Amino acid sequence: MGGNLFKLGRISKAEYLKIEAKVSKYLDKKIGTNNYVIPRYYSDKEDFGDLDILINSSEIEDWQQLKLDIVADLNIQQHKSVGNVFSTVYDNFQVDYFTKSDTYFNSSYSFLCFNDVGNFIGRMVRRFNLKYGEKGLLYVYRRTNQDNYSKDIPITLDFEKIFTFLGLDYKVWEIGFASREVLFDWIIESPYFSTAPYLEENKAIQKRKQRTTVIAFIDYLKSNKIEKKPEFLERDDYLNTIHNYFPEANLLSEIEKEQKRKAYIEVIRNKYNGRIIMALFPELNGKELGSFMTQFQTKFENHETLIYESSSEEVVNLLITFKKEYDNRRS
Repeated sequence: MGGNLFKLGRISKAEYLKIEAKVSKYLDKKIGTNNYVIPRYYSDKEDFGDLDILINSSEIEDWQQLKLDIVADLNIQQHKSVGNVFSTVYDNFQVDYFTKSDTYFNSSYSFLCFNDVGNFIGRMVRRFNLKYGEKGLLYVYRRTNQDNYSKDIPITLDFEKIFTFLGLDYKVWEIGFASREVLFDWIIESPYFSTAPYLEENKAIQKRKQRTTVIAFIDYLKSNKIEKKPEFLERDDYLNTIHNYFPEANLLSEIEKEQKRKAYIEVIRNKYNGRIIMALFPELNGKELGSFMTQFQTKFENHETLIYESSSEEVVNLLITFKKEYDNRRS
């Protein structure tokens, strides 16, 4: 999870394997062999910055207590918790424990294997309005208006199917990669891989280019004079292709639901929005406007249905009535 938190530096593979063995032996006894995994890495990796351990939180009764036990049992002197990540220093080396529920335990493991594979595949699938990560493959639905609304629609947790869709050999991934270069060749084989994001200047991915593996990948492309720029359709043109390949996701139906929801919300917004409220009550703005709207909405069991089924005049009357209540509470 980023082995530079405690500024400890990197260690050799031999040293890493000793630490991995000791921590694994402890966890085997503490929580059971099947309740944690360590992401795979390519075989000739020479040094390591940290040890990542993924724990199945669905099989752990008390994660907070387990963290306390790890600190005590392994004599941890330095540690830090951020969200679901618990970072420790063990044998002067960073060991990160992070949790996922049973639903996403296997998909998180698959995503985290082999370092920056996730970055490379994530870049490819964006061409299809898809997202690749610990929750497998998702379709990113965006509304066409300017409200910045987006929703991730689950497509599949089946990584074999994801890789096959992208023209990547799942059996190779399953066996593992002997070296980083073998991994690079595997990625490049996809008919959807393009060198453009890596060889051309692009401010949007400069941060990714700073990652060690991505830098090595760019050098590999340049030194081997590899250039691939496949012709792509517009992103939305791949919608039927995704639907046909992953029919179990019911993608078109899910998008239709989102489109109906969009139309529903637009009806509501035409009757109820910040501009309408400020026109009625000019003294309301900023945080106070937000507070007023929140209190108005929570007054009703389902404010959306009420507004949708009411006329614009009826909504205005509701707002005026509520404003009197609001002012009385504040006076």
